[in-house]
Amino acid sequence: MIDIPRLSYAQSDPSVHAVVEWLAYFAGARVYLRQRRRSPIDVARMDRMLLFACTLFGAATGALGLHIAESWSSISQQSISHWISGKSVLGGLLGGTIGTEIGKRAIGWRSSTGDAWVPALVVGLVIGRIGCQLSGTWDMTYGSPTGTAWGWNYGDGVPRYPTALIELLAVIAIWAGLRGRTWPRSGQMFNAFLLSYCLLRFLIEFLKPPFGAAAPSAIPIDRFAGLTAIQWTGIAGAAWMGLRLNASRRISNG
Repeated sequence: MIDIPRLSYAQSDPSVHAVVEWLAYFAGARVYLRQRRRSPIDVARMDRMLLFACTLFGAATGALGLHIAESWSSISQQSISHWISGKSVLGGLLGGTIGTEIGKRAIGWRSSTGDAWVPALVVGLVIGRIGCQLSGTWDMTYGSPTGTAWGWNYGDGVPRYPTALIELLAVIAIWAGLRGRTWPRSGQMFNAFLLSYCLLRFLIEFLKPPFGAAAPSAIPIDRFAGLTAIQWTGIAGAAWMGLRLNASRRISNG
């Protein structure tokens, strides 16, 4: 079991994770702005602000909504502070995409804006998941118990799958596979990335509770027809991105 005693402070203090999380936001934003300078959105300033606001609102709504849906049976009985105490990355990505599409329709913008987000999302996810991996079970990103030698001690003394680390490495692998390809149309790389991430999250959830023992006092994760809300969202998101990617390919092929 991988047990690093010096991590006990980070595992017990959420402020450590918060610092890493904000670092992920900052680094991701810097990468996005650098990418956007290379291919600016040629619309009026107010339209750009509206588009950005729609993206942020969609991301916030999706992140919070999927977090609530994931543990609805428990959170619905709690105070509002529990409702807003967490967020889902997958919900944020899909919600932000929906918000962006709504914003684009509002301003009449037809071109894709997603490809510039891909390297920014990769950087943000990698840094953010480092914070998750170093956190305790309170972060709700820990894995189920495992008997493998690389089981990680999240502070409860139980060797568990290092799910945040697995996701981090998988995201890097996805990015390595996508960046080396030639994409005929703008937006295809974003669709392919989000499709891959949706499938990744669907699979990784099998390494987490409720498919294995949860940590003591942890918020229970609900299952709907055998799968979690994140897994159902991953299926829906992958199907949506697959349809978008297929439609874009048909246009490219003429």
